[in-house]
This record gives sequence, C-alpha cells and structure tokens, in this order.
Amino acid sequence: MAVVTPGRYSGTNFAAIDGKGRIAVPSQFRNNVPLNADGQRVLWVGFHEKLPCLVAYGQDQYDRLTDEIERDRDTALARNLDFDEDEAFKKRFSYTEAYTLDDSGRFLPNFTARDRVGDAGATAFVGSGRRFEVWWLPTLADCVDADPVLQRLAKAWEETKGKGRK
Repeated sequence: MAVVTPGRYSGTNFAAIDGKGRIAVPSQFRNNVPLNADGQRVLWVGFHEKLPCLVAYGQDQYDRLTDEIERDRDTALARNLDFDEDEAFKKRFSYTEAYTLDDSGRFLPNFTARDRVGDAGATAFVGSGRRFEVWWLPTLADCVDADPVLQRLAKAWEETKGKGRK
C-alpha cells in the first residue's frame, strides 16, 4: 500500500498515453494531490524551468508559489526597488493550466502541454518533492541533461513498450 502524503512526491513510474491522448497519473503521485473543497484532485501542470518536460503539483504548491511572488513584491517595495508583479506571475505561470483529474486519474493536456509530451507513446513521472516531472519518453531518452538512469529506463521502456525485459 502506498503512503499518502499530500503535496509530496517521490519515486519514478511510467504510464502509456491512451488512445485519446490522455495522461494517466500513477496512483503514487495522484493520491498525493490534495483534494479541493469539492473533493476533486486539481493538478496544476506547466513547463519545467530548465528541462524539456512538464512539472505538476497540487493547489497547495500553486498557492505557495503565488505567495512567494507576493513576498518578493513586498520585499522589493520595502527596499524601494522596482518589482513587476505581472511579469513575475507571467514568468511563473504563463504555460501553467489546472486540470481536474477524472476518476482514473487522467487528464487531457492542452495543445501547449502536448508540445512537451506528444500525443502518443508513454510518459515517465519523476517525483521531486513538492512537485513531479512528466516526461515524454523519447524526449527523456535523448535529453543530455536528464539523469542517466532515467534515460536508460526510458529507452528500455520504449524498446519493450513497458513489457519488461526482452
């Protein structure tokens, strides 16, 4: 049984993109996405700042990132420095969308997100604390900045289509 720790993501998992282009978030990640007041799991998905993948997190992390921008604004004002709050929000969230996960933990990425994960194939999920990365396997396998173990696993998954060793 998986340990459920809302807002904390660890481990690595793989999942196929279904025929409709939906991404199914593995339960070890999905179960840690906090429930909102309506009992739904809302996943915020955006571009990674440095790597060619997506990052995903719950409302708690979205709120924390918003609070950081507001703290930066307050600090700049207290020091009599210029701070463009709109630019800070744009930089952080311009490619970020909220998705309500269906009962199977799936979401259909919009056009912009599909630029990073493709329309078919498989994805890798990599926990990184308060958020997790969502990689399209061909991109992960070829990314020189990715962890070498993850690159090897992505290549092996693609070669066997997730069916284990040859």
